[in-house]
Amino acid sequence: MYKGVGFALLAALFWGITPVVERLGIQKVNPLLGTTVRSLGISGILLLILAVSGRLPELGEIDKTSIAYLVSGGVLAGLLGVWAYFNALKSSPTTVVVPIAATYPLVAMLMSIAFLGEEFTLSKGIGTLLVVLGVALLQ
Repeated sequence: MYKGVGFALLAALFWGITPVVERLGIQKVNPLLGTTVRSLGISGILLLILAVSGRLPELGEIDKTSIAYLVSGGVLAGLLGVWAYFNALKSSPTTVVVPIAATYPLVAMLMSIAFLGEEFTLSKGIGTLLVVLGVALLQ
């Protein structure tokens, strides 16, 4: 078993709770403003953690390529993805939005094969297909 499985399960727990909390928070708020408040809260807490742990100076040591990729990921997931997700949550039931959004493993698998050279295996294909079929059955 992989070492990161425990963290993956923890992520699933947090991500499973989050839509309920965010659905409650987004009801009276414009999705763009909601995305901004969410991001500011995360940024503030992370800066505080870095400062308290003495790791804040390490921000200046990150190479430009890593910064470009990490900022791009933040824009894609933390800005555009969350904005689209909040728009969906504001106008549709959580039980509909979350399963559809949860089909992202299919996109991630295809992108990883195409751009990272990761291996496509029959088990990965079947697993991804089962996830997508499971989501379709929830609709």
